[in-house]
Order: sequence, then structure tokens, then C-alpha cells
Amino acid sequence: MLKKDFETDDPYALVGQGFPCPPGYDSMGEMARCFIEEFAMIGYSEALILNLFKSPYYQGPHGVFKARGEGYVRDLMAEVFSAVDRSNPHV
Repeated sequence: MLKKDFETDDPYALVGQGFPCPPGYDSMGEMARCFIEEFAMIGYSEALILNLFKSPYYQGPHGVFKARGEGYVRDLMAEVFSAVDRSNPHV
């Protein structure tokens, strides 16, 4: 495996950026919905998506799971999956 020394000015360093949200905006809820929609669009079942939310290896979804609970995730999945057009596999 190739090893390289740490560079303080590495242009490929991962950098996170936060943005202010308007008062009352549920950014965690929107993030959770996006996770579910993305996994649903690539064909994951509700059971598999729930397992991703339960797994600490998926830090974003797991953070939602810990903060909001399984019931919240299940309700949101039901809402997202009820809106999916099952006749079009590319939706």
C-alpha cells in the first residue's frame, strides 16, 4: 500500500462545511429523507435501509437513528416508499 506523508496544505483533504438554516428548518429530517430516498432509488428494501440506519458504520443514518429513534425512521421510510412509483424501476 502506498503511504504518503501528511501535508498541512493537502488539496485533497476532506473538509466539511456547515450552513446556517432558517429557524424551524428540520435539517436532520431532510437528511434522513435524502438517505432513504437515495437507498430506495438504487433498489434497497425497507428492511435493508433500516439495518443501515441501525449500523454505526453508516454514521449519518445512524446519527439520525440515535437522535430520533426507530419509530421515526420507520415512519419516514413508510412515507417515502408510499410515494415511490413501483412501475418505473428508475425512480
